[in-house]
Amino acid sequence: MGAIGKVLGPATLIAALLAGSVAAAAALSISPSGLGAGTASVATCDSNGFSFAAVIDTNGRVTSVTVSGIDNACAGAVLRVTLTSGTTSVGSGSTTLPSSGFTGSASVAVSPTPLSTGVDAIYAVAEGQ
Repeated sequence: MGAIGKVLGPATLIAALLAGSVAAAAALSISPSGLGAGTASVATCDSNGFSFAAVIDTNGRVTSVTVSGIDNACAGAVLRVTLTSGTTSVGSGSTTLPSSGFTGSASVAVSPTPLSTGVDAIYAVAEGQ
């Protein structure tokens, strides 16, 4: 009986603290001052696109994607790759392109590693440049 009391005691205390947090949060009032929308131009660092080569292991899984044809203006950007099957993402990864000495290509590890037969398309974007 003593051991059960020790287990339930902290659990009861945690439940009481969480209930108090929820009650305190519910008492807050928020008054937005306005809602806005608009557009902004996004500069591109590479206007002619990228080339892709999937690296496939002996089990038929895509483990990484080599992206090439990346313009030097993208140096320092984060390169994100997404593999899809239909409209579903089946793998993704990212890497930061070197700021100096960039050669125009990069390898991006993919996780999870989908079967190559289940990949319909590869998408890539360079962010931050």
